[in-house]
Amino acid sequence: MTLECDSDDYRLIFFDNEDWSSHFDCHVYSHKQGPWSLRKNRFFARSRNLKFDMPVICNGVIHFISDCYGYLTEDSTYLRPYIMYYEITNDDVEDESVETKILRVPKEARRGSHDDSCHMNIFKWGKVTGYQTIYLVRLRKRVFTVWILTNYESSSWRMIMKVRVKGMGLVEQNPVIKGFTILNGDLVFATKKKVYTYGLTSEKYMVLSKICEHGCDSRFVRFVPYSDTLRPC
Repeated sequence: MTLECDSDDYRLIFFDNEDWSSHFDCHVYSHKQGPWSLRKNRFFARSRNLKFDMPVICNGVIHFISDCYGYLTEDSTYLRPYIMYYEITNDDVEDESVETKILRVPKEARRGSHDDSCHMNIFKWGKVTGYQTIYLVRLRKRVFTVWILTNYESSSWRMIMKVRVKGMGLVEQNPVIKGFTILNGDLVFATKKKVYTYGLTSEKYMVLSKICEHGCDSRFVRFVPYSDTLRPC
């Protein structure tokens, strides 16, 4: 389940399936329109497991990236990771042409994606009132690579940064990355003890700053964006 919120409404989006099917029912609750409604067209996840706990809603479309693990055979159509997206309409009568679509990740992101050190996630880029698109961030063998989506139809991406962790200027010796996200247009990541930000924009591009020490002993650190209100004032 995920939440989409704007200035005059909010929506809850719930995906449900039975018997481990790749097809999911999509239920949407709108505060403005009333009770839960079932979308006419089901969401199709294809062969891989999707990261349903990390949705990205951008321009009225919900996106999920797949995992990278090597459990599919070499001849599988969906051997490499991908992104699925599905339009969430606001109209009372849903457009029957709405269907699940696939977004290919860049070729370089697919190379070596079955490596145990490979982690990929997507994040939203842009402001609510302006241009919005998707970030793709990959961490593999202690190298961060960041792309920005430039065209949906052709699955075109532009690489905006590639850097080795040891080249970012960290004081720590042999730092292990335990988690990462995009916040306010910057790459934010955690090592075993500390949290850093690394600039992706022209003003702070590739500038490292320490945020804090986190004191988490878990294997992974999960970042959750927070605002003191769910609705804009």
